[in-house]
Amino acid sequence: MKDTEMFSKLLTPTDINKRLAIPTKILPCFPSFNGAHAVKFHLMYGTKMWPIVCTVRKNGYKKPVFSGRLWRKFVVGNKLNVGDRITMYKVLGEDGYYYSSHYRVEVVKPAAGNQHRSNSTLLPIEQEAGDITELANAGEVELDLTLALCNYLLK
Repeated sequence: MKDTEMFSKLLTPTDINKRLAIPTKILPCFPSFNGAHAVKFHLMYGTKMWPIVCTVRKNGYKKPVFSGRLWRKFVVGNKLNVGDRITMYKVLGEDGYYYSSHYRVEVVKPAAGNQHRSNSTLLPIEQEAGDITELANAGEVELDLTLALCNYLLK
């Protein structure tokens, strides 16, 4: 089975220092938000699993982003820079089903001489008062429908 690319983008100063905006169309591929505005899951980068929180706006256009303390730890811990390309994949489980899958990212650094980096520096990791401490799991029926939609969108 092959990993399925979800999105790819060149990192900007906002992506590095504050939040990474992700395409709305891939929201059904993430764990269920269950009516909340945030969901926590793990990204594999190299051999390490990193906890990440995806949040959406409470009203209007959802605008999903990876942000907050966990996103900044990922950025700093992996020395991401403006101009790096991040690609996120949904990895099928060994049984070939998405419900037993996880997510992984690849980061490609620009070749020397092709760096389109600004003079911005990384901001320090900020401590957030509103850490998510508990997230509910989706029910089986909702999960099946979400996985079917995710499979359709990733084709």
